[in-house]
Amino acid sequence: MGKPRAFISFEMEDKWARDFLVQHAKSKNNDIQFVDYSVHDPFDSKWKTNCKLRIAQTAGTIVLIGATTYLSEAVLWEIAETTRQGNHMFGIQISRDHTYTIPQGLSPQRVIRWNFDSIVAELESWA
Repeated sequence: MGKPRAFISFEMEDKWARDFLVQHAKSKNNDIQFVDYSVHDPFDSKWKTNCKLRIAQTAGTIVLIGATTYLSEAVLWEIAETTRQGNHMFGIQISRDHTYTIPQGLSPQRVIRWNFDSIVAELESWA
């Protein structure tokens, strides 16, 4: 399998989970490449254009699901764009102790608990 390349969609308050996922992949010596387009600027047409390009450069999107993810306009847009592009997608509940609301557009059957082996298995299924 070639290097899996995944877009990571997340609410800014859960940036720690994105950072942890990226670092975990590096420490496990995986060839996984992660891409995101964190919202530092207002959610506008320029952001959407750039985000579309980044999603298009990947095989799919990983949605990190935290307490307020389902309310995030940017995450909901990234889910819809991933679907529009026909890319793969799955979600990860970022807490072991809580099950958070799944954002609209993400199938509950495509949501897993945080487990790096399960994450890698999902990514490998994209090949």
